[in-house]
Amino acid sequence: MSNLSTYLKIAHAGPSERKDIIERAIPRELGTYDGDGKIVSVRELLLTEAIESTTLIQTEMYNTVMEGAEPQKCFRQAVQMLRTNSNTLRVPYGSSGTYAGEVAEGAEVPIGQQDYAYRDFTIKKYGTRPLITRELIDDGLFDAVAMEVRKAGASVENRLNQLVLTCLLDNAGNEHDTVGSNQGIKAIASAVGLVKEDGYIPDTIVLCPQAEALTLNEFVPTGYVGADAAMAGRLPSLMGLRVFTCGVTDDSSTYTWQYDSDGDIGMLVYDSRNAGGIAMRRDLTVSRYEDPIRDLVGCTVTARFGVNYLAANAICRVKY
Repeated sequence: MSNLSTYLKIAHAGPSERKDIIERAIPRELGTYDGDGKIVSVRELLLTEAIESTTLIQTEMYNTVMEGAEPQKCFRQAVQMLRTNSNTLRVPYGSSGTYAGEVAEGAEVPIGQQDYAYRDFTIKKYGTRPLITRELIDDGLFDAVAMEVRKAGASVENRLNQLVLTCLLDNAGNEHDTVGSNQGIKAIASAVGLVKEDGYIPDTIVLCPQAEALTLNEFVPTGYVGADAAMAGRLPSLMGLRVFTCGVTDDSSTYTWQYDSDGDIGMLVYDSRNAGGIAMRRDLTVSRYEDPIRDLVGCTVTARFGVNYLAANAICRVKY
């Protein structure tokens, strides 16, 4: 749990109140780095120095942003993360598979040739500013400040999820239509088969919340392997696939990321090595700002990245 609200209280407290908060709210074992890079006790540091002379608030601001982003993480773990030092990234991709030819004894081994195509990842900047007014600070509403900072981290992570989700929905080369029946595990098995038919090895599934609930119902109550995990509120591995749930709203003009009426798309089954990825130029970054005109203080939370798909047939949509 972030200590941001505690550190803000210390920064705006009087001498006696400050000492009381430090002794009551800061664990003795909590450590941090001082200006020389040495690990020191946070409690001792705050009792001997003003908090403004440390980097504790800046550090906890970043930690709080990450705390808000963490529960939203999905696609950064479900697709490839590609590092780039430029504002564009060109990624080559080939066919799903090739076959070696027969070579006679003593004959020259032919060179394997493949026609490569490319996908361009265009890096864009995404960000937000948590609404922190001077009134919140003056009134001591530090928990509300921490809440706004967490929301900022979640907002940027949700945008990343939305972009990847929309890209995969719009560009999937396969689609399994359940036609209103066998919409859980059997639908997943059918989607796996479609991806395999095109020469790819599916290893990942992403479900919308309704699809997750429907699939969980097939495990409860049953004697299936994984039923214990389902009873604990999480899906086990399905058909050997890594399982993720993404509840953001898609930005597709063609498909709807739901799973409760005809035409909805509620699952994506794909080969994560070939489906697409995220080109990350700069991950979540927190920068301080001050806006005296609007009487605001706080930080900006930004990231720079681009998303794209690679092989369309490595992806399969599952339609309700």
